Amino acid sequence: MKNNNDDNLFNTFQDVFESIVGSVSDESYPKEALPLGTFARSIRYDRLGVITDAYYGDIDKNGKKIIIYTLFLFPSTNLIANSHKNPEQYYLCNEYEYDVIAYLMLPPLNLKTLTTTFGVSYT
Repeated sequence: MKNNNDDNLFNTFQDVFESIVGSVSDESYPKEALPLGTFARSIRYDRLGVITDAYYGDIDKNGKKIIIYTLFLFPSTNLIANSHKNPEQYYLCNEYEYDVIAYLMLPPLNLKTLTTTFGVSYT
């Protein structure tokens, strides 16, 4: 039996993916950016996730455009982190390209598969 909190969480995931993943277009996606679905770690949050979007943000002191990645971070599997009463949740964040460690030895995750898992269609 599902409770109302589970339904609210599911609806929240659905809204997030429809607003983020559905908005990526080939024209606006930076050509130098990592592919969508690439596994990456946020240095700031020290959590693994996948790239769901990328766009140009600020300009560095050399005049080069800085890429900002949108990461969908997974909950930590660290036993110590999960021992408290408030377990970590999925998290969506924006990170500068300098604050992301990409795992290029792993094939990118198919975002259609990920969004289908949460009940959202990827367009």
